[in-house]
Amino acid sequence: MSAKIDKDGILDDFALESSLGPETLQSYIKKFPSLAVELTDLYHELLLVDLSVADVMPLETKSVEERSQFSATLIADALSGRNLRSVARNLGLPRDFIAGFRDRKIRAGSIPGTLVANLARAAKISIHQLIIHLQDTSRPNPRMAFKADAKPQGSDAVDFDDFVAGLGLDESELDALNKLSASDGSD
Repeated sequence: MSAKIDKDGILDDFALESSLGPETLQSYIKKFPSLAVELTDLYHELLLVDLSVADVMPLETKSVEERSQFSATLIADALSGRNLRSVARNLGLPRDFIAGFRDRKIRAGSIPGTLVANLARAAKISIHQLIIHLQDTSRPNPRMAFKADAKPQGSDAVDFDDFVAGLGLDESELDALNKLSASDGSD
């Protein structure tokens, strides 16, 4: 087996599965854990485009938009203020780490799936809500208010490894990050 996996080939195979259900998604994630976020995203996209139920199910854009706004508010609350400090303290990581997720500073596809799941669990939000939040580029990122001489400039999302390297974590924080990235076997 080669060390490098064919990401596009795996995603194509997944999209062409005859019975695309939660079981199929789980089996692919178990086989390819590094592609968990991409597989989950593709799974949800394929469910949204399922034309076989288009005639039976009316499209309700208003309720979807309301749920999306509710989800964004829920994520913002879970990863801000006292909750941010509490989650960071409980995980043994700096607040900047949690704020990076809140502010969508990290490219979603580069974050280990287990870390996303464990962070969502620690913040008491659903994994899907956190993934959708990280992938949502239609809304502006919330920014902290600081006094400055110049107008603030937004920055593009960076890969997870680059983000972590920029934080300058000490040994205890790196251990905490490794624990957060480790699977507890419940996958």
